[in-house]
Amino acid sequence: MLCHRPDSFYVSLPMRSAPHSPASQATHGTPTLLPMLRSLRAMSAVVQHGTTFAAAEACHVSQPAITRAIQRLERDCGLDLFLRTARGMAPTEPGRQMAARVMALLACLQTGAREALASDASKRGGDGTTGRFARSVTPSQIQALLSVAAWGSESRAAQALGISQPAIHAALQGLERLISVRLFYKLPSGTWLTPPGDALLLRTRQALAELRGLESDLAAWQGETRGTIVIGTLPLSVPIFLPHAIQTIMQAHPGVRVGIIDGTYEDLLQRLRSADIDVIAGALRRDPVDDDIRQIALFEDDLVIVARPDHPCLQQAGLQLDDLTRWRWVTPLPDTPADRLLRQIFAAQGLAPPSGRLYANSPMITQALVQQTGHLAIASRGQAQIEARHGNLCIVPVATPGTGRKIGLALRTATQASPQLHALLQACQDAVAAPGSLPAALRADGSARPRC
Repeated sequence: MLCHRPDSFYVSLPMRSAPHSPASQATHGTPTLLPMLRSLRAMSAVVQHGTTFAAAEACHVSQPAITRAIQRLERDCGLDLFLRTARGMAPTEPGRQMAARVMALLACLQTGAREALASDASKRGGDGTTGRFARSVTPSQIQALLSVAAWGSESRAAQALGISQPAIHAALQGLERLISVRLFYKLPSGTWLTPPGDALLLRTRQALAELRGLESDLAAWQGETRGTIVIGTLPLSVPIFLPHAIQTIMQAHPGVRVGIIDGTYEDLLQRLRSADIDVIAGALRRDPVDDDIRQIALFEDDLVIVARPDHPCLQQAGLQLDDLTRWRWVTPLPDTPADRLLRQIFAAQGLAPPSGRLYANSPMITQALVQQTGHLAIASRGQAQIEARHGNLCIVPVATPGTGRKIGLALRTATQASPQLHALLQACQDAVAAPGSLPAALRADGSARPRC
């Protein structure tokens, strides 16, 4: 695994990025198409310019080199990418879609070079520098960047790639010469990315996401949905619909692999932007999100207070919210949306929120604490009703107004969804729309809301 999210920030080196821990990576690896980058660039150039002669001039290579690259690509992919005519070469539908993926990949690399230059005040590179970088960077240089970012040292990166340390060092030096910016600090503690290096790394990961999408496209053109989806899950409401959706796509498409990571929204958003994950499932943000992220709402859920079935609060007649402050709570992580909603519930009645001595981000741990230690907690109504039907929890009969939230999915705007991601989106929508799929309280018909 070579693409990894940032781990902890080291205070002793405030201007340098810490290694991107390999242990934090999910299931995305280096695309198998990366060694074919030169051929893919040649193919894209032919689509843009219409002939191998014009593409050769644009790529600064010979016309036979372009022709051989196209032939090799068609042979390896098992597809006809062009229709050859007397007037030039016209892309087939797979060729057109492949070129769109490659152009998006090159745009990511060019943006990465531009942002790397912009983050170095001493450099003022123009489109010529950034375009040359996108056209010229090699697979070995990309692998060296990703591996050193992951492992934090040239020797460990070389070991992970199965090559020599001098080979890694040469690739990194070539990368810096190509972009004319210092990308790495070599220190006794290891090799660290500079701010320009971080900027380039982010866009390089996004470029590789396009390659992974292309691999899935190739499978789809041959009649199979195949590839990996990595899903980032937020703590509440996701179990209502996501397990059924995952089961649906894995049964329908045996070639699809699914990885699941949980975390806070900020952590998962960073991973989504870095293309370490493909989608975030959970509560959507109420505030407008940045243009690079789009949200798809599936249904609305609200929060309730839960207790184990024998909790004494459930025996108290005329139970009020202020009565609940007498008991122990396990609260959400501080400053998360769920924590703010919990505080809002109590503040609306002029009450101080429950003590934050114990807090958790994991629904599994929260439920275990509620069941085994008698703590109170908040949970999504949909999840709580499911657990109540199994006798694990009870919903405390106290109103929690103003806690409704839209539940859905967040994706990158710029990246064209892969066939397997399209399948997941459809499966999630079908899981929500199916009769009996959501607890009654989450439906528009206003069905009764059982407590236990």
